[in-house]
Amino acid sequence: MPNDSSRDWEPLSIFHFTVSASNFERSLAFYQRLGFRLLRDNRDVVWPDYVATQFGLDQAQGRGALLAFGEGAEHTRLDLIEWIAPEAPSPSPLPLSQQIPRIVAIRTRNVRAAYRALLAEGIDFITEPRGPDEGTGLEAVVCCRDPDGLIVELIEYKPGVLGSRIDHLETRG
Repeated sequence: MPNDSSRDWEPLSIFHFTVSASNFERSLAFYQRLGFRLLRDNRDVVWPDYVATQFGLDQAQGRGALLAFGEGAEHTRLDLIEWIAPEAPSPSPLPLSQQIPRIVAIRTRNVRAAYRALLAEGIDFITEPRGPDEGTGLEAVVCCRDPDGLIVELIEYKPGVLGSRIDHLETRG
């Protein structure tokens, strides 16, 4: 995005992201095992009409909770919602291995230790941890699925690496 000094606003960070759940209690337990803490339990809150209007919906109601990890005012927040209205669509008849993935990546300290601890708590992983990979700066990465099939990627970079260094990979074209 070009630097426009006449612009009097700027995006700062993601405030929260929303994850839809088919079973609120099951998904709440899953995300708490991953290390999210409960900030606000909204499962019995009746949403005001403006929520539907804001989202461009005829109606909007759900059972939810606001979860977070990290410290300070700008910690990462997850808005977990089991939708009541509109009604959630039926799951895809395709196996997960043939569906376009929905993914959330969580920067994690010591992915291998997280893998062992979460595996012991009953979290199923897609594969074992991968890495290190000197070329991309990756220390380790491993993925699991939440109860509704969302891929949760636990990712750890080598010290000083802020994101994947993929400039050496082959390109299409």
